[in-house]
Amino acid sequence: MKFRKISVLLLPLALIASLGLTGCETTGDPRQGGLFGWSENKAQGRIHEREDYLDAVNSDTDYQRRRSNRLENTVDDRQGELNSYR
Repeated sequence: MKFRKISVLLLPLALIASLGLTGCETTGDPRQGGLFGWSENKAQGRIHEREDYLDAVNSDTDYQRRRSNRLENTVDDRQGELNSYR
């Protein structure tokens, strides 16, 4: 009799637990996914996204440095012109 009561309680708990585990969305972030919700494919996708973003930031940084150098050269040229009038 006790065994039947325990099995009646355990069955719904087991169903809820299994639905909870299978219903979880996987993530590529090991900090969020835990042991069962982590996906290597999604992690690789996150890595590629971050690498692409880093490439874009590095490209923009290079552009801004070249722009800054051109502006500094312009200032130097104008300062030279100004000094020649004095």
